[in-house]
Order: sequence, then C-alpha cells, then structure tokens
Amino acid sequence: MRSFDERFPPPGSPNAPNNVPTPNPGNAPQNPQQYPQQYPQQYPQRGTAGDFGVSDPWGNWDPTRARNGSTSQMPALPALPAQGQMRSLGPLGSLPGASSGLDGLGRLNAPGGFGQPGAPGGFGSSGVFGAFGASSAAIDLPAPAATRQRSNGALDALSPVALALSARADTADYLTVTYDLHEPGFVELYDALIAPQWSAPFGQLLLSVFLTLSRDVGWQVLDVACGAGYPTLELARFLGQDCDLAGIDVWEEAILLARRKATEEWLRNVTFLVADIAESGLPDGSFDTLTCNLGLTSFPDRARALGAMWRLLRPRGQLLLTLPLQSAMREFLDIYYLTLRDLKLDDSMRAFGQLVALRPTMNDVGRMVERAGFETQRMATDNFTLRFPTTRAFLTSPVIQTTYMASWRAIVSDLTVRRLVFNEVERRLDARIAASGGELVMTVPMLCVSAIRV
Repeated sequence: MRSFDERFPPPGSPNAPNNVPTPNPGNAPQNPQQYPQQYPQQYPQRGTAGDFGVSDPWGNWDPTRARNGSTSQMPALPALPAQGQMRSLGPLGSLPGASSGLDGLGRLNAPGGFGQPGAPGGFGSSGVFGAFGASSAAIDLPAPAATRQRSNGALDALSPVALALSARADTADYLTVTYDLHEPGFVELYDALIAPQWSAPFGQLLLSVFLTLSRDVGWQVLDVACGAGYPTLELARFLGQDCDLAGIDVWEEAILLARRKATEEWLRNVTFLVADIAESGLPDGSFDTLTCNLGLTSFPDRARALGAMWRLLRPRGQLLLTLPLQSAMREFLDIYYLTLRDLKLDDSMRAFGQLVALRPTMNDVGRMVERAGFETQRMATDNFTLRFPTTRAFLTSPVIQTTYMASWRAIVSDLTVRRLVFNEVERRLDARIAASGGELVMTVPMLCVSAIRV
C-alpha cells in the first residue's frame, strides 16, 4: 500500500497534481470571490469531500493572511452560508429552546481536552450567546427526539444548581473563571446549553457520512467518547433492534445521563460504559464500526487512542471521526496575533504559534490515522459559524470558555499583562462588530474522516 504522502501529495511537492496551484499569500487576490475560480481544488466549497493533501490549506491558519484583524482573504469565506441562513439568538436567558445530548469530553484537564481546542459536545438546534449557522449536510437529518420534546426555553428545564452555573458566565471574570467537569449540575448545563451550539454541526456531518456506509443485520457499533449519548442514541434509533451499540467515556456523570435517556426512550439496543478506550478491556476485533464525534482531541495521547480503536475494530472495520481544523475561530486568531505583535510581546507570540501548531490540519489527521493502521477512504469538509451580539458575549460564552479560553489565556502568563492584551483585543473586536453590521461572527471549519482498518 502506498503511503499517505504518495497518495495525497501536499501542494507544491514534486508529486503534487499539476493542475493544483500552490497558494501564494503575497500574491493572493484581494477579492475573495476570485478564490473558487483560481483555486478550485485548493479551497473546496463547503460540504465537499476529496483528498486531503490537496485541500489541507483550507483549514490552516496562516499569520501572513492576518490583515488588520480582517479575514477577507481567507479563501473559505465565500463558501459560508448566506446571511439569511444564519440564526441569531440573544444573551443567556432569552433562548427559544435548545436540545439535549452531547458528545464525549474525554478528560477535563488533558492537553487538547476540555478547556482546550476541540472539546466535544452534543447535538441540537440552538444554544446560548448566539447560535450556529451550520451549513447543510449531505443528508437532511431530523432533529433529535430531545429537541422535539422540549418546547420551553432551555433554562426552564435546568435545575437550580445548573441555573447557578449558567449565571456564572454573566458575573465572573472571563480571564480567571474556571469550570469543573464533575461539579454538580455541570453535565446538565453542558447538555442543554453548551453542547447544542458546538457539536451539532459536527454531529450532522458525521451522521451524514455514517448513513452512507454499508451495513448488515447484527452490526456492532461503538461510539468513543460518547458523553451523554450523542450520537449514540441517534444511531440506536436509526439502526433499530437488528444492531447493537455501545457508548464509552471516562465522564461518569455524562454516562449516567446517557443511560437515563436510553431508559426513558425504551432503547434496548444500546449500552454505556465508563472506561478509557485504551484500557477498556473489551475484546479485540469486537466491532464493525467505531464513531468518535469530536473526541479525538480530548485524549492526551491521540496515537494511543487511535491504536485502541484499531484493536477493537474487526479487519476492514470502519472508523468515523470528526474534529475542528486549525483555523477554527480564525477571526479571533487574527486579532489576537496582531495584538501580540503590535504590543511586541515576543514570548507570547511564540507561545501563540506553538498553540496553533498543535491544532490539527487535514494533513496531520490523515497521517495520524494512517500511522495507526487505517486506510483513509474519505475526508469530508464543511464549516459553520457562531454569532455573538457583542464582544463580551463572545468572550464570556460558556462555549468559548469550555473549548478555547483556557488555552488562549495561557499564552500570556502574567495576569496584569493579560488584562492589557485582552482589553486591546476587546477594542479591536468591537471595531470589527461596528464595521460588520453589529455582530461578531466566528468561523469553524470541520473535518469528518472515514477510514477502514487494514
């Protein structure tokens, strides 16, 4: 079998296809609409699936493209949903509704886990502090049962302890506040308010690809880092009693919630296990398919986690996983980088570059999957947006606080200097809002990998 780089040569390499130009940021066209014509394969339209050596730069963050905090030269922007397709919500407490269900968080303090880029979530249609404008998936899936059953506002369904946690976002200092994964009420808050915004688009993409897989009676499916049961419960409803599913996660509170949901819906073809995938004790070659929605980045040792997934799959078994790409929140990354540069904080700029480099690109994911013993069949890309009415709403959002803020704060170690930096970041973000029609939009490129065990 040819190696990853032989089958998917990076742009500009000797083996790269001749018809794919290598991007040149210095000569990039000023009009974003020129990108689809000049780079037809380099920067795919949303929802496309293709080889990832060619389309990898689409999800990369490049400091040379940060122009005064503007991302108008990012080639993926023309592929965003039209303005009319975006939904916008007010601040916490004004929601028309939100769904329950979330994907696995993995470890709270693990590198790349909760409080780091790529923390997993769940599935839903609306959330707090603005809503996502997710692009259409390959298959238009119905909303989960939990969404259909909840007609009142999301806060109406929360317990008092979870409501107290939600109030923390409005009153606490976003530069110092922390959240505890095992804190009473947190799993409820995450399931109802945080997960629906962050993970719904990723889940839509994964389920769309999942529905295209060939399957047979008696299919055995394992959802890795399943959290409170999304997308495990969705798959259980779809596959029915002829197939068996299991969800596994180290987050005990979330597993208890997932079990309660399955019991309430009388789902008899699904079970949940509190365990680390690498130390689960499950028999080798037990499963036909493994899914992992936003869970890979929560593992401190991703190679070890992928190795455990390979071991649990039968030969030619299928792996599906989703994760955000490197340029997620690129609008903030641009402004943060330029602020550090203008303030001449060289050490923080180096820390910033190291942080971004740790976030995966399409090439990184492809090579990682194939080094673990898989053969990549497809890489589907898409993107969605998070919209915020104010800069403070963005910075204090529970979604941002529980996915990215801890790593952003760590870039500037001194708290006094950090406040200075973020005051300037706030000023520049406010200027961006004023120039763009009164709201702050953050773009998140997504990747879904479909691979088989070889």
